[in-house]
Amino acid sequence: MHTPIYFDYNATTPIDPRVLEGMLPYLQNHFGNPSSTYSIGYRAKEAIEIARKDIANLIGVEDGNIFFTSGGSEANSTILKGIAAKSSKKKHIITSSIEHPAILKTCDYLRKHHGFQITTIPVNSAGIVDVNDIERAITSQTVLVTVMMVNNEIGSIQPIKEIGNLCKKHNIHFHCDAVQAVGKIPVNLKELPIDSLSMSAHKIYGPKGVGCLYLHEGVNIPPLILGGSQEFGMRSGTENVAGIVGFGIAAKIVQEDLYFNLTKTEYLRNLFLTNLHAEIEDCLINGDIHANVPSTINIQFSGIRGESLASMLNELGICVSIASACSSTSSKLSHVLKAIGKTDEEIRSSIRISIGALTTEDEINQLVRHLKQSVMRLRSFSPKYQMSI
Repeated sequence: MHTPIYFDYNATTPIDPRVLEGMLPYLQNHFGNPSSTYSIGYRAKEAIEIARKDIANLIGVEDGNIFFTSGGSEANSTILKGIAAKSSKKKHIITSSIEHPAILKTCDYLRKHHGFQITTIPVNSAGIVDVNDIERAITSQTVLVTVMMVNNEIGSIQPIKEIGNLCKKHNIHFHCDAVQAVGKIPVNLKELPIDSLSMSAHKIYGPKGVGCLYLHEGVNIPPLILGGSQEFGMRSGTENVAGIVGFGIAAKIVQEDLYFNLTKTEYLRNLFLTNLHAEIEDCLINGDIHANVPSTINIQFSGIRGESLASMLNELGICVSIASACSSTSSKLSHVLKAIGKTDEEIRSSIRISIGALTTEDEINQLVRHLKQSVMRLRSFSPKYQMSI
């Protein structure tokens, strides 16, 4: 069986061999509970603190402001529910229409069960919020603004610095889901006025099941999970030591390789787009590549279904993602593509390609070749496409 050619790095990344090597001792010899008072426990605790420093360095903050979680979703729930729990008077939250479900569903939970009013800011056709829309939505009741740094489906980069400055001006907590940004673009919180930020290890070549929440100095919220008061009382439960060690090593590697990988990804993205437009007619990029991270390309191919194309590519050993949520029912079509104004038919004909550190020029060429064959074959079966030409 051939190794699949992988173009779904936004969904998850393979563990870097250096990360795995660094994790293994903490699954075997150094298995002690970090809260215990003997040597293998001390060793585990020490490894957690080294990882905390490496992750803090990646985003330009103090290590004491990093709190480990089980992933980005838990980090997002912790801050949203924590801010809500502290706010007995102000009950208004502002978010964007293209957030990850970890944000949107938590906002909906707070609306249904705790009486919060949620204002969802629209985006333009490039998938970017207008800071003026956020300012117009602010009321005396606004307690939180939460906007992601990079969108997971189309890769649009949000004006985070401007949003942060706006929130600072109005004394409103600003949370940023940076799961799809860290490791792909420079993220330096010394230059960005962000009060809290979420990250995930498995998006940066670390293990699944571990992430973190950054809290700016002075931000105090109640914990989401109660118990043994690990993580300075912010997140109870015995730490995932091997996972945290892997997260720290991954953070160090992506920091060292950031600009090399960014340049390489831009080159591969441009090569792909040049070849795509030369080889395949009637395809259109969703969003604006000039406003996106280069690692994410969302494309619609007229006359065919994205899920059929993804399935055919899978049979050829190529992994891509469909833009919709694995469903042909309109209620489950991609909320992100809907938000940028795409029709149901356009959404159903879209796929997402995401490039990573291991992607090669040969893989890009193979992808375009197989895309051309698959699109032509599917269109030959499509009465709708045949009638349109």
